[in-house]
Amino acid sequence: MSKKKGKAKQAIGLLFMLLSLTSCGRLKSNHAIEAGIREILPDAVILNVETGTRSKGHKFKRFTVDNKGIIFTFENYQASSTMFSGTFAFTKNDYAGKLFEYFAQEIGGILQKYHIEIDDRLSGSAINLTNRISDMAGLDASADALEEVYCLVEDYIPKETLDWFPFEIKLWTLYGERELIIIEKQGDWDYSYYQQLLHLNFKNAVDMGLVKDDVELSEEMLASIPQKYIRALYINGEPYQSDRYEIRFLYNLEDKRYYAPVGFGIDIEYNGGVEDHLQREIIKTYYPDSGYSISMKEQTTTYQIGNDHYLIERQRDSLTFYKNGRKLQIENYLELSSTHTGAAYFFWISVDDFASIMGMSVEKVEDDGVYLRMK
Repeated sequence: MSKKKGKAKQAIGLLFMLLSLTSCGRLKSNHAIEAGIREILPDAVILNVETGTRSKGHKFKRFTVDNKGIIFTFENYQASSTMFSGTFAFTKNDYAGKLFEYFAQEIGGILQKYHIEIDDRLSGSAINLTNRISDMAGLDASADALEEVYCLVEDYIPKETLDWFPFEIKLWTLYGERELIIIEKQGDWDYSYYQQLLHLNFKNAVDMGLVKDDVELSEEMLASIPQKYIRALYINGEPYQSDRYEIRFLYNLEDKRYYAPVGFGIDIEYNGGVEDHLQREIIKTYYPDSGYSISMKEQTTTYQIGNDHYLIERQRDSLTFYKNGRKLQIENYLELSSTHTGAAYFFWISVDDFASIMGMSVEKVEDDGVYLRMK
């Protein structure tokens, strides 16, 4: 739900990408390849195009390209798949590897300065960096190092992303948990955002007991970091417990607010089930006469609190909220299941909106919990 959106639905995405790239074994036209390369690297010059046939009649095209002094190759080739029968078309390039070689001395100096490692298994399409931190200052080392690397190579980073031309600068920050930052195109990097995200995720890992014992913690620094997740809820001053659902409110760096997950009229396509959520449980607990109802056919949820009638309509990637027939201005963000590929389980809305659709208001939000009060 942040501006640097996670790559949800990865399994299906990878499958669709494979199918789209393979195109039943057909190679891309020379014009399409050249146009794509110039779209992401406007200064690129095609030096040579080689075509040929390998064993089993598999064809290939290899482009030699010069981008402002960096000479690299892009290849579109046919091969047999280990997953499927038949011949498929694949692509590969070594641009990231050649970029690293071009700036090897400068990048090496930056990494040495911040005690960051370069992965010896450097791949052609990715530069892999690793920061193994021993104390909390190491979090800032990740952000500082990537800031310098990005500024150094920014003019050489692709301006856009293409599915068939992968490019990545990856930085892993290791402290028991692993935090990954990926740069794929110009504009992906935001120092302040990622520095704060590293801190938020680290504090969350500390709270969860996932940080290695040998990592030195600074209580002063920890106290200055907002909670990423608040896992306690109070209603009318009393703690609300649920034996069925996880209570979690997520801190959003974009607007410095907390968000809550909700689920309405959600049809899980693989088995036709409907997923319940915490707000449904709360409504039924505090308003037993609400008549809470989900229509899978209409993809709607309806209920009543006092004299107020609520209707929530689900679209493909969003929800629309109504109160007494009037549309509510509630911004929401879709989240996909990480365990059931393709099944959309819930959406995120702000804690204020979360309270309002249950006839409540936000009393306060503190590290120890979110406090709601019935109106």
